[in-house]
Amino acid sequence: MRKNFTLLFLIGIFGLFTTNLFAQEDATIDPANVRYWIGEGQNEVVFIVNWNNPDTALAWGYRFAAESVTIKDIMDAIVEADYRFDYDATDSGMGYWLNDLFFDDGVISLSLTQVGYASYLVSGESSWDTFDVKTVVNGDYVKWGDTFCGTLVDPENWIYVWEEEVVAVYPVAYESVINPSQIVYWIGEGENEAVFAVNFADPQDECFAWGYRFATENVTIKEMMLAIAEVDHRFAFEDEPSAWGGYMLTDLTFNLDETHYELNGYNAMYNLNGFQSWFTFDEQTVVNGDFVKWGDYTVGTEIAPWTYVWETPVQAVPVYNTVSENVNGNISLYPNPASSYTMLNVNNMDEAVVTVTDLQGRVLSTFTAQGNEPVRIETAGFKAGIYFVTVSDANSRQTMKLSVK
Repeated sequence: MRKNFTLLFLIGIFGLFTTNLFAQEDATIDPANVRYWIGEGQNEVVFIVNWNNPDTALAWGYRFAAESVTIKDIMDAIVEADYRFDYDATDSGMGYWLNDLFFDDGVISLSLTQVGYASYLVSGESSWDTFDVKTVVNGDYVKWGDTFCGTLVDPENWIYVWEEEVVAVYPVAYESVINPSQIVYWIGEGENEAVFAVNFADPQDECFAWGYRFATENVTIKEMMLAIAEVDHRFAFEDEPSAWGGYMLTDLTFNLDETHYELNGYNAMYNLNGFQSWFTFDEQTVVNGDFVKWGDYTVGTEIAPWTYVWETPVQAVPVYNTVSENVNGNISLYPNPASSYTMLNVNNMDEAVVTVTDLQGRVLSTFTAQGNEPVRIETAGFKAGIYFVTVSDANSRQTMKLSVK
């Protein structure tokens, strides 16, 4: 009975040992979860470093067109693209040997500084080639680590794995801005200035900016937007009370020439001077020199959890002539806001084409108007909201915003 117990005990220990040995596999990451891809081409490799100070694993993606690349090629490309990453190596005459690896984003500082001995795996297998010689192909992953924070799985061949969960590195990206001196359309009056920009997502990724002047110490973002919408009839937005308090943007539109731009507010967020704000836009205030930009996460770059920037170049909005500034005040609408109808007056224009569109750019009606003859536009069937009335003839094209209550 004692012999049987001893045998069972030894079998159990052996089973536990072998289970742990084979369970110690190198941690990796699915390429679909990699956030930051560097390079171009149809081939992909995941590059990982298991830092030992502290024990942290970070991953980049690398794309290339050649059949294969060396590990050093990948590392040099990441150094060039990502200011946070760097390494130091020595040319031994028989290839390059790694001395140190660094990652520093200004908040976290990581290093792989030879506490033990650095080595790397290619798709989970150790390589004894120097990293300037070893090539990788499409689908491979490369992981550097140190014996100090690794698990020795093959003592005879000095093979280590690193079991720390691999985390995808967020991309390096910078929000595109515009110098206030380049703004051509300023709205409001006062000694204080702020720039307001929108990175639209539909029909294409384009960004436009207005300037806003004010005399008070600060204004809310919503006050600034209301002032722009009042003067520039190409611009409009809608909002609604949020369940968490304050107001939430539901639609933001801009009509420039023949293009209707839209930002779906339910996906929208804004940055103040490049930083995400978590205040509703009717609460967040801006002061002299501030820069506000709305954008959509679908066309933004996520640089931290739920923190996005928009890299599309910012264009200055061209000046819009309001009705009072149009030649002879060519068009007018009354009443505006309208309830069941509004009267369109077209002056000093030849036969003109009138188009009524909604915030989404959908054409609700099109008809012809003769100069100096008032035209009745029925609005009884319109939902409450903002619409646009555009009048075009051979010489000009003018748009007015129509509010329906």
